Amino acid sequence: MDPEIAAAFADTRRHFDVVGEQMRGDVRLLAEAFSTRIDRLEENLREELLRSQRELSAMIKFSYAELQRRLEGLERHHGELEARVRRLEATR
Repeated sequence: MDPEIAAAFADTRRHFDVVGEQMRGDVRLLAEAFSTRIDRLEENLREELLRSQRELSAMIKFSYAELQRRLEGLERHHGELEARVRRLEATR
């Protein structure tokens, strides 16, 4: 091979090696940035899910307490009605 062509080839090869190395570095930086961003998003999502779970649990407890209160009221009212019916039937 002609020495000039061989030198140009070697120079081009070194240039592409440098460019390739720079690109690898850029890709690593991008990968790290995306990884950090994904980690942050994952943490935010985890926090949001936990917050939603706590809110939902509180709403369920409140709803259960409200239903319990209403049921007890209905049972009390039912007992009062049964007592009235017994009194009315006893007066016949």
